[in-house]
Amino acid sequence: MQYVKNFNNNAALVEDAQGTEWIVLGNGIGFGHKPGDLIDENNVARYFKADADHRESLDNLQNFDAEITDATLAVVKAVEAELGVKFTDYQYLILADHIDFAVKRADSGVTLSDPASKWEVRRLFPKEFEAARRAILQLDATLGIDLPEDEASFLTYHFVNVENEQEKLQDTIAISKLTASVIKIVQLQYQTTLDAESFNYSRFVSHLRYFFIRMLKGDKEPSEALDPSLLILMQSKYPREYGVVEIIAKYLNKAHGWHVSDNDKVYLTLHVWRVTHREETK
Repeated sequence: MQYVKNFNNNAALVEDAQGTEWIVLGNGIGFGHKPGDLIDENNVARYFKADADHRESLDNLQNFDAEITDATLAVVKAVEAELGVKFTDYQYLILADHIDFAVKRADSGVTLSDPASKWEVRRLFPKEFEAARRAILQLDATLGIDLPEDEASFLTYHFVNVENEQEKLQDTIAISKLTASVIKIVQLQYQTTLDAESFNYSRFVSHLRYFFIRMLKGDKEPSEALDPSLLILMQSKYPREYGVVEIIAKYLNKAHGWHVSDNDKVYLTLHVWRVTHREETK
């Protein structure tokens, strides 16, 4: 590959033998080269295809200091291994931008604190939250800074978003807040704290996530209609749980104008029963 230009010491634009342009990252990859020089591909840690659709986003690399692109690359590598995910080019850039802004905030003494959100995120996404905490320690050591613990919540959203490629980051945040609100409704109605470590809790959160994804996409009805008698059965067999689902449905309608279908009420009733049944039988 031939060197075209650098973005910073750790990022450069290169061209392969077929004339395709790539943006490459690697320690010192953008330093000390002239246009036309061959680069050592053994030093390349990540490739980004510089096509027209992504060129504008990729050009943002020139706005980041070399240590930011390098630190982001190290975090991405660690998180991909830990969570078994793969960052897209766009997700890498969004994370780099977030880290760059977080560092600037820390340097300026500006802290974004939301204790309630941190508690909710930690319960909803324990694996991703722990990965985020480790990422902060890694960034502190690499960049010689002291990022606040609250940054873990924000990084968690990024890592959850990577695991759900079809979601946009803003959708991930919206879904997380909606899920937390529904869990609060259930806990208030049962006057209990749900066991976030239980299998039924994980199943409930997963069901809510896919339900909200569908609603945000405008797919208001499930693909297959259930037997209408099932809803009557739910009302009869699980009256308390069905009543909670009706409260959830009213909340979603008032807050977002969403109509919760009979199909969804059936599934939600079953999940509410499962997630609360363990609490009542302790």
